[in-house]
Amino acid sequence: MRIETDSTIAAIATGAVGAIRGAIRITGPDTFRVLCAIFPGAADQWKRMKRATVVRSELLFESLGAIPVSVYSWPDHRSYTGQPSAELHLLGAPVLLERVQAKILEAGVRLAQPGEFTLRAFLAGRMDLTQCEAVLGLIHASGERAFQVALSQLAGGLAEPLKLLRRDLIELLADIEAGLDFVDEDIEFIASEQVIARLDRARVAIEALNRQLEQRAGQHVEFQVAVVGLPNAGKSSLVNAISGRDVSIISDQPGTTRDYVRSRISIDGCVLDLLDTAGLESPDRETPRGLAQEFTKKELERADLVLVCIARDDEDPVETLRTLSWVNASASVPVWFVETKTDLELPSVWSVTDALRTSDRYAVSSRTSVGIGPLRSALADAVRQSREAAHDVVPMTGERCRESLVRAANAIGNAQGAAQDEVGDEVVAGELRLALEELGEVAGVVVNNDILDALFSRFCIGK
Repeated sequence: MRIETDSTIAAIATGAVGAIRGAIRITGPDTFRVLCAIFPGAADQWKRMKRATVVRSELLFESLGAIPVSVYSWPDHRSYTGQPSAELHLLGAPVLLERVQAKILEAGVRLAQPGEFTLRAFLAGRMDLTQCEAVLGLIHASGERAFQVALSQLAGGLAEPLKLLRRDLIELLADIEAGLDFVDEDIEFIASEQVIARLDRARVAIEALNRQLEQRAGQHVEFQVAVVGLPNAGKSSLVNAISGRDVSIISDQPGTTRDYVRSRISIDGCVLDLLDTAGLESPDRETPRGLAQEFTKKELERADLVLVCIARDDEDPVETLRTLSWVNASASVPVWFVETKTDLELPSVWSVTDALRTSDRYAVSSRTSVGIGPLRSALADAVRQSREAAHDVVPMTGERCRESLVRAANAIGNAQGAAQDEVGDEVVAGELRLALEELGEVAGVVVNNDILDALFSRFCIGK
């Protein structure tokens, strides 16, 4: 992509399909010369214009007659691109938009390249690279959630914390380097305790950004539901019933599921991963079953929701609850109780479940499907609520930035270690510069043409 901002560019900004309204964008130093040329009747207004305004005018075509046009104009840097700009709004017939665009190009304007308007906004400092990626996310959003994620990122959901973090680190680096400049005069610009404390705040901030990038909603990892319980509690049958297909091995023999089975399903458009875990017990950790138990516990830590299964034919539900109490006590995510095998003509185990820290209880039969519908609906609601609460980013930003943030965190960690071990402020400052370079790549402050080409080549013309 050619990177220059001296020319004046224009392009149709709306879709190729006909609509009630369409728009054509112009930006660059000759924007108002072009407007005066194609709207001579409004030339005096363009010449006197000092602030953003809208001018109602018309264009004359021999075959089409007079076409009414509303021209939204920005005479200075207070525009999307940071340059004099205008948008022509008119009827959205493709043939009409193409005729008007041709008239603009005849006035000495160049056709914009894909993404060139947003590129100019980035080069002018009107937005950082994460916000440019959000624009692309808005253009290609395939659903309401993806649209809201991109809109939040465009509004500064990632740019603002990045800006604050970089500013704090730059100020810290300035304090450290000021002390290095006066090292012979024994002047302390910042105490080592303050350096360590500020580095720790930076580390916490970077970890928060990393979590934001790794939010599961909208990324490759979906909402995780771990199904747990003692062996033969009906977990695998429940997973199959919720999924609507056979994804887990079923057997009356306890301990059939020795590893785990993951099933990705969609309920009313809400995607989630069901994880059928090994039955909870306490075998030797070195045996295959013991290793499966350790894996189950790790998966519980990564889950967004835990379903605790207790079967109606459980011989000692009180002891079962005692065995599962650590799940209930240690889980930092919602825990739901599910009574399975309710088709059996046996007393319910509801009475012994009061110890569970949950108000969500479901009685189901995987054999007859009784209760499966309400549980599926509740799971879909849980996914929706999680999405509403999540601070997500568009996938392109996550893919591009994750490694840079990891490297920045490592550099901050090295700086902390050097400060604590009193290795020397020169080493701390060096690690801080590395962290700032990595954060600069995330924001686009440090960027190369290859990155810009990879991003803006994906835009359509007019954006």
